[in-house]
Amino acid sequence: MKRYVYINDDESERDLYCDNRISNRKYTLLNFIPKNLWEQFSRFMNQYFLLIACLQLWPLITPVNPASTWGPLIFIFAVSATKEAWDDYNRYLSDKKANEKEVWVVMHGIRKLVQAQDIHVGNIIWLRENDEVPCDLALIGTSDPQGVCYIETAALDGETDLKTRVIPSACMGIDSELLHKIKARCYRVS
Repeated sequence: MKRYVYINDDESERDLYCDNRISNRKYTLLNFIPKNLWEQFSRFMNQYFLLIACLQLWPLITPVNPASTWGPLIFIFAVSATKEAWDDYNRYLSDKKANEKEVWVVMHGIRKLVQAQDIHVGNIIWLRENDEVPCDLALIGTSDPQGVCYIETAALDGETDLKTRVIPSACMGIDSELLHKIKARCYRVS
């Protein structure tokens, strides 16, 4: 099956592809309590302490006050839930920062700053030295006459060695001022 990507084509079927927004969040406001409780009770120790706490509600088998078990259990769950909520909020802030990062996109012959979340499949992205790559890209040009560029993938795999990438021979010699006139179709057989 071939999957086509249309480069620099406003009329392409962009609705077929997901957007470039990233989200590493685990929860929403609506699902936080049920999802967090599910995670808490998926741990064997929490199930055990819940069983003990429920048994202590039955006065015939326990001489102690049920609050002595329920209090610490609720406290531990509240602390765990608060930590999860704080971590998820920090993930949200990190995602927001990445999504709102400005990136140069070539549109209609003009380099224009857009937010990374507004990049679409087929856009031509203009990166400069030491820029962070905002999405998956196919390299179509470099400032090097041989069409070579070097990338560091430390954020993905921890590798700090530079990796060499070369543009396809069909893209050699494309003038950067003419990028807006490029119309192309790439495909991958999967």
